[in-house]
Amino acid sequence: MRHTLAAGALGVERDVWVYLPPDAVPYRPAREPGERGGDRLPLLVLCDGDMWFGKLGLRDTVDALIADGVLPPLAVLAPDAVGTATRRLELGGRESYVSFLADEVVPWASARWPLTGRAGRTVVAGQGLGGMTALYAGLTRPERFGAVVAQSPSLWWRPGLEPGAVAPDAVGTPWLATLAAGLRDGLPAGRDGVRGAVVHFDVGLHEGALAEHAEALRAVLRARGHRVTRNLHNGGHDYACWRGFLADALVRLMGTGADASADPGAGPDIGTGTALDVDATGSQGGTGLIRSSAGCP
Repeated sequence: MRHTLAAGALGVERDVWVYLPPDAVPYRPAREPGERGGDRLPLLVLCDGDMWFGKLGLRDTVDALIADGVLPPLAVLAPDAVGTATRRLELGGRESYVSFLADEVVPWASARWPLTGRAGRTVVAGQGLGGMTALYAGLTRPERFGAVVAQSPSLWWRPGLEPGAVAPDAVGTPWLATLAAGLRDGLPAGRDGVRGAVVHFDVGLHEGALAEHAEALRAVLRARGHRVTRNLHNGGHDYACWRGFLADALVRLMGTGADASADPGAGPDIGTGTALDVDATGSQGGTGLIRSSAGCP
C-alpha cells in the first residue's frame, strides 16, 4: 500500500509505502485494553521505499521469509526518496528527516495498525545516504529505534556539505564517529533505561575508503557499549548486494530463531539471536537464505 503523509518536519507531503503481513487487520487500534505486547507487529523503517517496493519487489521477499517461518509477521514503513536531488537534500545525518521518521511516520502508522511501540522490536535500515540516516536515527533516537542496518553507509557525509556534494574517498575519522563518541545517551545502561541500538554494517570491499570508515565507527560504537556486527563482503555499492544481505540481517535481528525475551508475551528483543560478524571477503549475495535474489559482482 502507498499512502501520502503530511511531513511537517520536511515541510512537504511524502508518499510512504506500507507493508503489512497477510493476517494484519487494517485500522485496528495499536493499543487495546488488555492487549499484550506480542500481539503487535515488529517494525522495520526503511529508506528509499520507491526503490524497495516500487522496483525491487521487497513485498514478495518479506512474504516468502514469513511463509518460510524465518521471520515473524512484521510491518514495514518505507518513505519515498522522491528523486536524487531530494534524496541528497534530505538524507544523511539530518535531524529533520529523523524527526520525520520517528515523530511522524511511526506515530501515524501506529494509530492505524497494531505496531510495536518498543524500540527493542524496531529496526531502521538504509543504503548509502539512507544508511547514514539509519545510523544517525539509531544513535540519536535509541528510545524509538532499537537496531540499525546500515548498508554501504555514506560515512563521508558531514554537516555543511553543499547540496549534492559527494566525497566518497574522504579520509580521516568520519564525522559520525566523532558525534557518537560525544553522545551521552545510547548506552545499554543509558538514561531512563534506554539501551543503545544494535548496529549492523554491510560493507563491500570495492567501495573505496568505506571499509576503513566503518571500522573506525565500529570501534567507537563498541567502546560506547553498543552491540555491533559487520558483514565485509566481496561486493560494491549496489542493490545486487544489499537485497540479499538486507534479508539476512533482518532474519538475524528479528527472526523467529531469536532467544525468548524476559518479558513474556512481548516477543524477543532485537539482537538476541545469532550474531552476524563476518569478514567475508568471498561472500557473495547473502548467506543463502534468499541467494537466488541477489548476487554481488
